[in-house]
Amino acid sequence: MANITFPRKTLGTEIYRYLYNEVITLKYKPGQMISENELAQLLGVSRTPIREAIRLLSSEGFLRVIPQKGIQVEYISLNKVKEAFQVRESLERTAFRQVAESWNPETKEATYHKRVVLDVIMQQKEAANKDDLEQFYHYDEVFHDKILEICGNETLSEYVRQVRGHVNRMRYLEFYETQETDRIIEDHEQMLQLIESNDVAALDTKLTEHLNNVWAYYDYIFEKYPEYFSSRR
Repeated sequence: MANITFPRKTLGTEIYRYLYNEVITLKYKPGQMISENELAQLLGVSRTPIREAIRLLSSEGFLRVIPQKGIQVEYISLNKVKEAFQVRESLERTAFRQVAESWNPETKEATYHKRVVLDVIMQQKEAANKDDLEQFYHYDEVFHDKILEICGNETLSEYVRQVRGHVNRMRYLEFYETQETDRIIEDHEQMLQLIESNDVAALDTKLTEHLNNVWAYYDYIFEKYPEYFSSRR
């Protein structure tokens, strides 16, 4: 495998994002051991930025440093998933409602934001057509990020991004197992339409259903991938 190179001035951030994505998309599977030396060789960097990224991911509950053994990808904890989901759902519902309440289609800002969101949905459709699950997942996140951005509450947006990682490993498994890309795209299109029509109540219902869909498949996912989960279900 060829070495991966990153821009020098964003080295730490890029390595963190790379490792975070590898964990979230289950390229690094729960329970898998990771070698610091192998990572440094693969990424073509010294061990210092690798250690910094590992330290941050450990503090967020995605990696565990085991003395004398190495680095282990944390198992999925249902307790953490539930806690993170509760926070994410509450904050996103607040943000989406605010966007729907304040949406004014006659403004240049609304025209611009609609064009951006539609482009994200189009990119997600293209990823679905190519069966590119990783890109599909990426644009699913981007869709939600764009609505949070339109809300304009940077603190709220930052909290959502911080907590959703534990939920996202479950959601990635949901995407992988169900392949319900059409449903997810349709949900996004409907949510944009509800925002445009200032239908706050209907948007809140749709977003809640959209986010909660992951739990419909939890038992199936747990039975198929029991080795991914911690004993603390």
